Amino acid sequence: MNQSPFVTSLFREAVQGVVGGSVTWLLTCTLAGVIATAAAEGAQDVSWAWAFAWIGHLAVAGIGVWGLILLCIHAGCLGALVHGTERVLRVAVIAFISQLTTSGIVVVTFEPDALRRVTIVWLAFATPAIVYLIGGFLKQAHE
Repeated sequence: MNQSPFVTSLFREAVQGVVGGSVTWLLTCTLAGVIATAAAEGAQDVSWAWAFAWIGHLAVAGIGVWGLILLCIHAGCLGALVHGTERVLRVAVIAFISQLTTSGIVVVTFEPDALRRVTIVWLAFATPAIVYLIGGFLKQAHE
């Protein structure tokens, strides 16, 4: 998939910086939190308050020692987006996977009946993201 250098550069410029990086990171984490929360609720209505469920998920995860690792991943991703990186999409995908995993664990902890739905949704969204990351790392190693 060859992209024009102009389009790639334009995308990178738009996503990086304090505003672009913060908005990109916020939207990525929000999307992952909503996906995991909606999976737990099934067919019920999804409230817009759930858009910021990821903040609560990070807080609950932060209470445990394992949550500190995830907070460091998020801080690193936000820092990379704000300060600039050649691999913008890779950083956003890493933030997405870590937030989806965090939100999934927290949701299942409080609603054990949602394990199957959350697992299916996690696999549906995380598998393509992980394949993309592995493909990118392999391509980079061969360059």
